[in-house]
Amino acid sequence: MPDESEYEGGCLCGALRYRSTAPPLRGVICHCSMCRKHSGAPVLALVHFPLQSFRWLKGEPTRYQSSQFAQRGFCSACGSTITMHEEVLRDRVQVALGSLDDPDRVRVDDHVWTQEKISWFEIDDELPRFRQSSTAVPTKASASDDGR
Repeated sequence: MPDESEYEGGCLCGALRYRSTAPPLRGVICHCSMCRKHSGAPVLALVHFPLQSFRWLKGEPTRYQSSQFAQRGFCSACGSTITMHEEVLRDRVQVALGSLDDPDRVRVDDHVWTQEKISWFEIDDELPRFRQSSTAVPTKASASDDGR
């Protein structure tokens, strides 16, 4: 059982487990089409943990090169969406918020890629919204770099 300063999570079947000994750097809700495809949901909430505080306790996700600059991780046993790894954010691991054992402990900072938001999906909060990437982190993502 992790202590209060640690964050743990994993996949649906338990084949993958991880721990961060540091709090998240940030949390985002992404509305881009690739995150929708990766998660199967209208949005994907991701929490950024510092790489130096993060480790796999059991297994490691299978990675898919979803674009020139990013990989997405999933459990090869149950298919759970687990991680995202971006070239320009090598100092962190982005985990799917829903994979955390206690997602209520983390905050979400903003909505990104709202220009690709599903028309019927209503955002009902006061968080900042960005048509593309947040100004808080660097990116190489663009609408033309969708991996297709």
